[in-house]
Amino acid sequence: MKRNYICFFVALLFFPGAYSSVYVEWQQEQDSVAFYVDKGFSMLNNDFLTALKILEKADALAAASNDPEDRADVAYAYGYAYYVKGNYDLSLQHYLEALEIYQATGNQLSMAKSLVGQGLIQQGIDRNRAAINLFNEAIDAYNESGDPARANPAYLNIAISQIEVEEYEKALDNLQTALELSKKAGRIDVEHLALNRIAQINFFRGNYDKAIEFYFRVLNHQTEPSNWEKSFAHAGLAQVYAAQEKYEQAEEMGQKALVFARDLQSIWDLERNTGILSNVYQSQGKTAEAFEYLALNQKYRDSLYNQNKLRAINLLQLESKEGENLKLQLEKKAVEKQLFTNRIFLGILVLAVLLLLILAFMFRKNIRQKEQFTTQLQKKNQTISEQNRLISRQNEDLSEMNEAKNRLFSILSHDLRSPLASLEQLLGLIKSGDFTPEEQASLLDEMLVQVSGTSSMLQNLLHWANSQLEGSKVNIEKVDLQQKASKIIKAYYLIAKRKNIKFIQQQVEDLSPVMVDRGHISVILHNLLSNAIKFTREGKEINISFEEREETVLMNILDGGEGISQEKINEIKKFNNRMISEIGTSMETGTGIGLMLVKHFLGINEATLDIKNHPGKGAEFIVAFRKA
Repeated sequence: MKRNYICFFVALLFFPGAYSSVYVEWQQEQDSVAFYVDKGFSMLNNDFLTALKILEKADALAAASNDPEDRADVAYAYGYAYYVKGNYDLSLQHYLEALEIYQATGNQLSMAKSLVGQGLIQQGIDRNRAAINLFNEAIDAYNESGDPARANPAYLNIAISQIEVEEYEKALDNLQTALELSKKAGRIDVEHLALNRIAQINFFRGNYDKAIEFYFRVLNHQTEPSNWEKSFAHAGLAQVYAAQEKYEQAEEMGQKALVFARDLQSIWDLERNTGILSNVYQSQGKTAEAFEYLALNQKYRDSLYNQNKLRAINLLQLESKEGENLKLQLEKKAVEKQLFTNRIFLGILVLAVLLLLILAFMFRKNIRQKEQFTTQLQKKNQTISEQNRLISRQNEDLSEMNEAKNRLFSILSHDLRSPLASLEQLLGLIKSGDFTPEEQASLLDEMLVQVSGTSSMLQNLLHWANSQLEGSKVNIEKVDLQQKASKIIKAYYLIAKRKNIKFIQQQVEDLSPVMVDRGHISVILHNLLSNAIKFTREGKEINISFEEREETVLMNILDGGEGISQEKINEIKKFNNRMISEIGTSMETGTGIGLMLVKHFLGINEATLDIKNHPGKGAEFIVAFRKA
């Protein structure tokens, strides 16, 4: 823009007669497709709606010019714009349109950009291996174009996919290449992106100081980064500070990141940033805020990965294959038309005998071509069938996610009900005013113990709930079984005291830790201890002991009840669905999901459950966890 103004005034100063022609040339350049495409790109990372309106002007000019390169450039710009917005279906449609035109015109450089765009979409739906293949194809196209320095975004995006599959050393090598090429090509935006990703790798490796250094290199860069990169850098700093337990700084950075993401209207950034803030508030014990941002995170996650989008992408792929079939059919008709024209021409020039020979030759050739087209159509139909099977598998995955959410709500209602009911009863007793100040102080002390235990349980449930909403992931780690049991026993202090029940927990020195998901073991122990209290008679004991074996660590829970029938033991071991809950020793009722959940999470963590009956003395539940 600045160069155009300088040329205009130089022409006016030294060639006054050239004023009219210079102005017309300048005006035409302002109304060109390239001008509006470049302007749209410059606005894209800061104001999506304005950028889209500018691209609509470019689209109108391209349609009027009927230049295939103009149409391809606009299609590519739309593809990138919708990718930034998170509309992968529309993005893929435009990238495919642009690639087809660039292939027809032989524009290697633009072909490479379109391949990078398709790779970004594969990356966006977590198909990172396929994305890496597309980015490598793009690098080959950049090299064939004679301008290999332009391949810097392809190297950057290969590194991003390698980060997702945890190939950090390869990712660092490609990021270094992207930095070097971006300096040669003058791509400051790619430099910002590469620095952000280097910071991210350092965070994943636990090098927090290095991560902070690289994130601030982006934010303090001499060329101001885009809102997109500001959002990523602030979100990364929030993660680092949270890992360092600097929660106030983490919250500040997370909120800044969210502001930039909302300005961008980028669903990907909104999903990431709300997830980070949910974890930060959870770590601070701010339950309401944690749930608020967790709900927002799930909303944006569903927007990115909902079933309709997955179907739309697959349908576009199918339409692409069907388009290829249509192209083959049109080519077939064109060949047949050409054959007919040739027969007419030959019939005028040659004798009847030669005409018959030529017709016979053409007939044989036509048969071979039909066979070839039939084979190709069969291959395309096979591809369509494979795509349909893929859609079916994806529907099954979505069903599994819905089942995980249902389990989540069942667990929350089941495990929080008893502690909260106890607190409610105590508050009612205090409100009645029938107690002396000393008795009220004692009751408040008991409530403090109960609240402390319930708070610990709630934190575990939040941690587990967050993992469930992310797709039922299992995070196996070392857990001190004795310490975990002691914490959970505190949550049932008042419930046990109300029945005058004592917990007797054996302490084993140097007991090996177990390998289990920390959230899952909380659910397992909560339900087993709750059941033990439920079926223990008033004034009796619940004995908890531990035993270490060669490959496992056993936890034995012996209640003080009447025992359990062999028929009930067989029912628990056999069924995986909700069972009819039995009445406890003090007429307690239940939902019937507790033992079902125990069996479910034991299976996921490769643990086992055994049950023994001691008539008149109680039932013994023996859980065997994998030893670390």
